[in-house]
Amino acid sequence: MKKKLYKIELSDQAEEDFDNAYQYYNNESEIVAARFLNEVNISFEKIAGNPELYTKTDYDLRKCVLQKFPFVIYYECKEDIVQIVSVFHTSRNPEIWKKRVIEEC
Repeated sequence: MKKKLYKIELSDQAEEDFDNAYQYYNNESEIVAARFLNEVNISFEKIAGNPELYTKTDYDLRKCVLQKFPFVIYYECKEDIVQIVSVFHTSRNPEIWKKRVIEEC
């Protein structure tokens, strides 16, 4: 039986989060940037394969914590689409991503 894969979509803000993080790591080391990109892609694949795998948090969002980088991917499921709300550095104030969700509602 073939497993259903959900489509991953990044909000503009989540894409900006990712781009900023990738640029930061790339300025430090292309190797580290490649590892960051790989870990994010693996996390997206896991989320697409089973979005309910990860813990629910505020506002009915789920969070996937990256293993080797201090980032959390916040997302929500809408039918067969997973909307990535944020690729968020754990040292930042969580009110930032929460404010995004409130503004979208």
